Amino acid sequence: MTDLIPYRPPHAGPPELETVNIAVAMAGLSRHTQRAYRRWIRRYVADVNQIDPAQINLEQLVVEQVIPTLGPAPLKAWLGRLKSLALGKQSITQAKAAVVWLAHFMADLGRVDYAVPKGLSAIKAPKAEVGQRSGTWLTQDEIRQLINALRRLEGGQASVRARNAALIILIVTCGLRRDEIAAATWEDLARQGRNNVLRVHGKGEKLRMVKLPEMTIAALENWRAHHPLPQGNRPIFTRIWKNGLVTTTGITDRAVWMVVQQAAKLAGLPRISPHDLRRSFARGAYEAGVSFELIRQSLGHSSIATTERYVNSVLELDRAATDIWANSLQEDEE
Repeated sequence: MTDLIPYRPPHAGPPELETVNIAVAMAGLSRHTQRAYRRWIRRYVADVNQIDPAQINLEQLVVEQVIPTLGPAPLKAWLGRLKSLALGKQSITQAKAAVVWLAHFMADLGRVDYAVPKGLSAIKAPKAEVGQRSGTWLTQDEIRQLINALRRLEGGQASVRARNAALIILIVTCGLRRDEIAAATWEDLARQGRNNVLRVHGKGEKLRMVKLPEMTIAALENWRAHHPLPQGNRPIFTRIWKNGLVTTTGITDRAVWMVVQQAAKLAGLPRISPHDLRRSFARGAYEAGVSFELIRQSLGHSSIATTERYVNSVLELDRAATDIWANSLQEDEE
C-alpha cells in the first residue's frame, strides 16, 4: 500500500472509512500551489459537509466526505458564497482550480468518472472585483520602528533577535514572499561581480536574482554567527527552541507569518502580514523613484501590469484625482 492509494481496511468487523493522503498526491505541484490548494480543499470539504475545517485531515482525507461534494450544485453554491464574502477574482479562480484538481485526483483513483472534473471545469466562476485588494502599507518611519523594536528586544535570546531582524529586513528591502523566505538556503547567497545577490525560488518554480543591500547583508551575517551550519543547501532561517538551541530545521511559511505578527506587536504597530511588508517594499521603492520594471523584477511578477496595479492602487491615494479636483474648486471659490 502507498500513501496515494486509499486505505481499504480488512472486512473483519464493522466497515471503516476509506482515506487518502492528499498531501503526497500534490508532490508534483509548486510549493505555492500546494499551500493554496491545501487551504481551499480543506475549506471546501468542510463548508459543503458543514463541519469544522479543523476536522479535515488532508493526510487522511475521508473519501466518503469528498465524493458527494464533487457536483456542479455544491461548487456553484460555494463559489457564490466566496463572492459574497468579497473575495477577489484571483482567489475565487484559485479556489475553483483546487476543487477541480481534487476531482481529477478522485478520477485517477477510480472513485469518480473523468466526466466529473470535466464538468466542474466548465463551471463559470462568479464575477468578482479585479485589482489590488485592500491591505496595510508601512511608511519608512514605521519600518524603522519595526526593525529598531526587534534590535532593542530585551530578555530574549540573541539568536532569536538576530534571526527575526534578518528575516524582517530581507522582506522589507527585497520584497520577498513568505514562502520564498522559508525556502531560501545558504547556497542561494552568491556574488555577481561586486554585487551580493540572492537566488529566489518564486511562484511557479521560477528562479530570479535579487540584489541584496548592505544593511541586508549585515543582518544576515549577524544571524549567520548564531547558525550551527550556515552552508550548502541548509535553510537560512531555522527553528530555535525555547532553551535557545538553534537547529538546522527550516522554518515554515506559517512561522514567517508569526515572526512578522510578533514584531508588529512589539513595535506597537497595527496587525500586519508578510505580504503587507512586501507591499511596503513596492511602495517605498516607487516613491524613491524606482521604475515599475525594476520593481517587477524584484517582486517576481510575470507582468508589469500586475506591478502597476500592485503599486498604483495605493500610491495614487497620496495624489488622488478627488483631492486635486476638490482643491481646484476651493481655489475658484476664493
